[in-house]
Amino acid sequence: MPQSKVAFIGVGSSAIERRSDRSIVAFAMDAALAAIADAGLTRDDIDGYIGSPKAPNAAALHVDGADEMSVRLMAERLGLNKLSFAIDLSSAFVTEMAATASYALRCGACKYVLGVRALYNFPDVRYAQVSKERAFGEDQFRTPFGYDTAGARFATRLRTYLERSGASRGDLYEIVALARRNARNNPFAVWRDRETTLDEYLASPMIAEPLCRLDCDMPVCGAGAFVMTTADLARDAPHPPVYLAGSANWHTADQIFERSGRQRNDIDLCQIYDGFSFLVYEWLERLGWCEPNTAWKFVRDGHCDPGGDLPVNTFGGSLGEGRLHGIGHLREAILQVSGRAGPRQIGGAENCLVQVGPFDYSSLLVLSNDPR
Repeated sequence: MPQSKVAFIGVGSSAIERRSDRSIVAFAMDAALAAIADAGLTRDDIDGYIGSPKAPNAAALHVDGADEMSVRLMAERLGLNKLSFAIDLSSAFVTEMAATASYALRCGACKYVLGVRALYNFPDVRYAQVSKERAFGEDQFRTPFGYDTAGARFATRLRTYLERSGASRGDLYEIVALARRNARNNPFAVWRDRETTLDEYLASPMIAEPLCRLDCDMPVCGAGAFVMTTADLARDAPHPPVYLAGSANWHTADQIFERSGRQRNDIDLCQIYDGFSFLVYEWLERLGWCEPNTAWKFVRDGHCDPGGDLPVNTFGGSLGEGRLHGIGHLREAILQVSGRAGPRQIGGAENCLVQVGPFDYSSLLVLSNDPR
């Protein structure tokens, strides 16, 4: 059912850096304070908090204040002394954070929820290095074979997709090229001044064949944050409210249009998770914009460009901005629907779909400027 009784009223970001001497705490604080200020509030107004501190690297330290940020630490550092709702999710997805925050607001548990997602590219910790000597549970069937590291499980799906669709790696380049072009107008993007040619893409080292290094998002240090409230309170916000029209997970993804009260052709643009480039193709097909095995033609022919039928990842996505597990996708959706995306603004951006996560564990939102 539609969930438009809550709205986003503030959004913020820290700087995004490849590596940094600053701590994850500093990045998270920057983003949180920016979002609170953007909402026209003070820290004393915040009575709800939702986080997703999980560090997804195979060699992650999982240490609070090092490569993760818990609600306890954030509340302490921000001085949030009036929290009546406070929770960390085990999921890494900001779309689930927003959906959960909406439940808290709708049941009256709080009035203003701050959501924060931070990631940290820790020195001397390699992105895909497995540091465990033993594997337990389900990991014992995957980790010894490298299935969950360096994009291996995604590479197996991509190989199948290329064989079934007739697409080539040259066609896959179009997703990377689109991300780099869109990143030009994003001041936070780590790749904003660095487009790549087809020859450079094809020469990029293989990570897990046929995924090359440029098909994978870059680990970074950075954070993003948002503030949500009820539709009634949102009327007093300094910027146009952005309403949460509906949500779904990977099991119910096909119901996202029904749940949001919007038709597929009501969606003006999408922010689709692109931690690995070809995932954009999968979701364009899964959600019905393209027939199976044809999305590569849809992107190649310009339909996902800023002036196309369905602009995608208008801020550059993870491939252009850096690996922040979807907080950039949500931030861009909020800015686009509220008309505050600056040189990236898409005309008539009234409804935006946000999808974060891979094929087998994902969540989706529809954001709208219409409170219906």
